[in-house]
Amino acid sequence: MDIRVVRRLDVKQQFHYFITERESIRRLKEKGQARPWTDDAILGTYRFCNIRRMDDRVSKWLLDNWYTPERKNHPNMLLAVGLARFFNLPSTLKVIGFPDVWDIDRIYSLVRERHKAGITVFNGAYVVRGNDGRDKIDSVLNYFLRKLHEDKVQEKLDKTSMEKSAKLIQSYYGFGSFMAGQVVADLRWALEGEWLDRNDWAPVGPGSSRGLRWLYGETDKIKVLHKPKEFMVRFSEIMANARKAVPYEITSRLEAHDYQNCLCEFDKYSRTLARQSKPKQIYKPYKGN
Repeated sequence: MDIRVVRRLDVKQQFHYFITERESIRRLKEKGQARPWTDDAILGTYRFCNIRRMDDRVSKWLLDNWYTPERKNHPNMLLAVGLARFFNLPSTLKVIGFPDVWDIDRIYSLVRERHKAGITVFNGAYVVRGNDGRDKIDSVLNYFLRKLHEDKVQEKLDKTSMEKSAKLIQSYYGFGSFMAGQVVADLRWALEGEWLDRNDWAPVGPGSSRGLRWLYGETDKIKVLHKPKEFMVRFSEIMANARKAVPYEITSRLEAHDYQNCLCEFDKYSRTLARQSKPKQIYKPYKGN
């Protein structure tokens, strides 16, 4: 759809259109069809994550290489997921290797060596900050993940509830609501469990909060993060509406965390549509392993 037409839709229709069109692009691309995959100049130019989180390139690599069926329930899986999402870069994870044995000093040396050689070790998709004057590598390995290992947090997870597991992880240094949620979103695929709230709960993060404010016309409050309870009330309404308006062939594949992901990407799309700003990354076909 031409963006001039998209601008004439009401904001909820824009959100439903965004989900449908972005998923259409993924399907056409995976079928091998040549570009352009859309008439939308924004979606055709800039990089947007997939609608379903586990369809993204890094997530697919993790499913194929780290969260494999034979590793499901591995005793170091929480630590593996922590490594995966903090670094979020397959080239780094290939060098580290899946942590069958947790040797943090070995991992630190490998990552530090790559960093000193000028090789990128972190994917810029997530904001990871060093703490108390430490750089990111030191913070992630020696302060964020070390304590999870020492306290045997994986054994304490409630695998009936993503929300409860995220709250436990969030109680540890270095894990905000967003990152704790990203870790649990992976654990749902990497550890056997009922995860009964997978279709109902997702964590609030800056991007999803902004996306939700677009949908409620609160652009004057765009920088104000929703409180979790307020977020969930509104988020539940938005999910219910989307599940009615978006084709079932799409929504049947989506869990709550996917809708949270959609809100983050819709925020980027809406800002571009409103001519406020543009996404940082132009879409470039991925070449590499």
